[in-house]
Amino acid sequence: MFTNLINNLEGYLHFEEDDLAFLIPLMEIRTVKKGETVMRVGEVANYVYYIDKGLIRFYHEAEGKEHTYRIFRENMWASDYAAFLTRSKSGMNIGALEDTVLIQLHYDHMQKGYERAKAFERFGRKMAESLFLATVQRTVDIMVKSPEIRYRELLENDAEMINRVPLKYIASMLGIEPESLSRIRKRTARLPVKES
Repeated sequence: MFTNLINNLEGYLHFEEDDLAFLIPLMEIRTVKKGETVMRVGEVANYVYYIDKGLIRFYHEAEGKEHTYRIFRENMWASDYAAFLTRSKSGMNIGALEDTVLIQLHYDHMQKGYERAKAFERFGRKMAESLFLATVQRTVDIMVKSPEIRYRELLENDAEMINRVPLKYIASMLGIEPESLSRIRKRTARLPVKES
């Protein structure tokens, strides 16, 4: 069950076997059905999640409308990390878009890891850096790239996600209406295929 997680961890840095033997029992497996909520706005962000299987969506509601912030899939780490680090209430809802298996690590358990070995501190730093860079990149992309360019980049980098996620959520994540995404998809489909 933890094979994918261990491979992911080793992608960040090498862990000694006894460090993994300490960490794995601290992690909890959580199964979430499609449509169920993982976390709601206003709940303290106690966990960071590794997605072993499935898709989750970070979203918030404003003026009666849902706005998708980000979608995470297998082999990704996800959390309202600022709220997780500051022990504060989340400003995001997290919902499952498919039947999903999460491996979650509680804040207190992460602190135990930090106290035990430098490897855990390095891993925590690398995870924080990764989530921070993704957030900055998303902010910059929204400011300087058109929705069509952002859609084409998503298509190039993660076409599988586009095929699995309802288009209304993709449109929301791009900051546009579903009708606008439909027009972009039609234009994109007519573009010539790049040759390698």
